[in-house]
Amino acid sequence: MDIRQLKYFMAIVEEGQISRAARRLHMAQPPLSLQLKMLEDELGARLIERNTKSLRLTEAGHALYQRAEQIVGLVDTTAREIREFDQGLRGTLAIGSPPGIGHLYIPPRIAEFHVAYPEVNFQWREGNTYRILELLDKRVIEVGIVRLPIDDNSYEQIPLLTEPWVAVTRRIKGKRQPKAIALPDLARQPLLLMQRQQGIFCHDMVWDELRAADVEPTVFCESDNVMALLNLVELGLGAAIIPRSAALLKPSDDLHIMDIAGCRLESAVAITWLRGQRLSAAARQFLEMF
Repeated sequence: MDIRQLKYFMAIVEEGQISRAARRLHMAQPPLSLQLKMLEDELGARLIERNTKSLRLTEAGHALYQRAEQIVGLVDTTAREIREFDQGLRGTLAIGSPPGIGHLYIPPRIAEFHVAYPEVNFQWREGNTYRILELLDKRVIEVGIVRLPIDDNSYEQIPLLTEPWVAVTRRIKGKRQPKAIALPDLARQPLLLMQRQQGIFCHDMVWDELRAADVEPTVFCESDNVMALLNLVELGLGAAIIPRSAALLKPSDDLHIMDIAGCRLESAVAITWLRGQRLSAAARQFLEMF
């Protein structure tokens, strides 16, 4: 098993079909299928079920994919660091962020960074805080924007801002709607909430405020996908409680954003990286912009 085989396997998983993976890798399908079979034979385990139109990972395949992400990311980072000794600031900087707050902070800094260092390219991955920390731990990305708190023993951080959480409801046409709403009034309709992720406090923060307001809401849906919640609001299926930056992701005449009165629903945001990790020169310079 070598790095090349792991990259082939990752492409197959990410594309969902061997034919699409072959096109992505600029190679014919039969040699790629052979590489997958050789990898399975070497490991003595079936990695992918092939009896459906779209491939399905086995339990062993899931385990290998997670390891492959970490191994390939580490090899790519090592190769880049070695090249930097001779070539200066160039290569690819991998970063990550949640959708809403990332769109606020990252694009202008990428534009400014590109002017100063035109030889540096970017890989920008999105996900919730739990996913961003997971990518940092696997060294798939070097720096990421997250919602606090996180483990200070594992990560360095630069605080960016504290933003409020807001209510998003379906706009009632022809009716004037308030700029703010209290939790008891909001909870008269089904709520759409962010899903709880391991080690993340935002879900608990919302529930603490609901309990403090003596509210027992009906929760129609929880999701780690903000756009999914906003789509449900747009269909009139409930009211979402989400960060303000996330609420602005979907400009729509059918959505109404309100402050939540009488409580302190807010979360701090920081840019973070692994404590003790030697960052690439590009990552170090990028952090100087925050």
